[in-house]
Amino acid sequence: MACKILVADDEPDLKDLIRQIFRSRIKSGEFLFDFAENGAVALEKLKADTEIEVLFTDINMPVMDGLTLLNNIKQEGLLPKAVVISAYGDLKNIRTAMNRGAFDFVTKPIDISDLEATLTKAIGEMEVYRKGLEARNNLDQALLEKAAAQQEALENLQEKERLILNQNELLEKQVKERTAEITLQKEIIESKNKEILDSIHYAKRLQAAILPPERVMKELFPQSFTLFLPKDIVAGDFYWVESNDQYIYLVVADCTGHGVSGALMSMLGVSLLSQTVNEKKVTEPGEILNALNLAVINALKQQENETHDGMDILLCRFERGKQEMHFAGANRPLWVVCNSVLTEYKTDKMPVGGLQMEKNPFTTHAVSLNEGDLLYLTTDGYADQFGGDAGKKLMTKKFKEVLESISEKSLPDQCAALNKLHNEWRGKEEQVDDILVIGVRI
Repeated sequence: MACKILVADDEPDLKDLIRQIFRSRIKSGEFLFDFAENGAVALEKLKADTEIEVLFTDINMPVMDGLTLLNNIKQEGLLPKAVVISAYGDLKNIRTAMNRGAFDFVTKPIDISDLEATLTKAIGEMEVYRKGLEARNNLDQALLEKAAAQQEALENLQEKERLILNQNELLEKQVKERTAEITLQKEIIESKNKEILDSIHYAKRLQAAILPPERVMKELFPQSFTLFLPKDIVAGDFYWVESNDQYIYLVVADCTGHGVSGALMSMLGVSLLSQTVNEKKVTEPGEILNALNLAVINALKQQENETHDGMDILLCRFERGKQEMHFAGANRPLWVVCNSVLTEYKTDKMPVGGLQMEKNPFTTHAVSLNEGDLLYLTTDGYADQFGGDAGKKLMTKKFKEVLESISEKSLPDQCAALNKLHNEWRGKEEQVDDILVIGVRI
């Protein structure tokens, strides 16, 4: 029968790493792995499946962290042997984990041989523990059937307890030995982290350089605001403006991912937009998105590697001297507020980039605008933020109600109000995505 092992960690790469390390034993049916993205999900799985024998858990996870999970397991009387896998390898975390019932502690980056040895040891101890429980559960019946069996069961139980005590003493010794290793690893990690952060901060300056300067936004859209709140140092959301004698283009986009990967996609998006409009002279919004879609697929070689990276985007084209605006979108709508009433103009339900079985051309839409009308171009980050008293998403409906309520304010006051609401709503919650909101008054 396969040994069931639950891994609680919010890092998606760990799932692939675990499956790679134990692929032969998974294939042979010796191990059966299950995964949970946070402690709350892991706790529910442990309650639902009493056959899970070993738990690997990270410390730092959303919703419920690893230390809280260990405490809940202890309170619930659940059986799995818990092994903590975390980059937070200081003695305080180790002692807290052990006091809450952890069997062992594996630090990140993971040493494969250490992980395999720890798992083998945990399975062995779990077998011992289960046999002890079985002996204890059968003890009353054994007393009735044969008095001699009681002595033997007690001796077996005492031996198992001695093994557990010996194992605890060995674990204490291992903790002391590893403390010095962890201290050294911590210093190395801190040094590497500084190098990485220095590089990312430099990338932030490069990304900022490709975004439209504030003076350009004010020249083209005198009554406007831009609320741009990257989740990480660099962002996957971006905005782009371009103008010539006839047209002004305004774009808001949300690339796949955030952080470094999203920033690379955003820089690619800006480059391909400029090439499409300025070099290829494509002017219709729908045709621009069609050309951008093909350019992303070719740039990322998606016909060969079948990656699905791309972007959700809203592109607006203003013609100088005219009140009619043309726009096209990929999974992002246009919101227009007139007399404090918000009207949503839907766009195509498909992204730019990524391979799909069927993909129709993007559609160009037109809308007549009047002086004083407000346009809002946003990504999904603002509405998707968790927070409030219940820790739930703000949601698009609430976001649109907020925009209606502040539409009579000046554009700088609207920006300040949205920023204030975001901070109050988020509270102590982590920001979940990049946030980009642009408002323009006609």
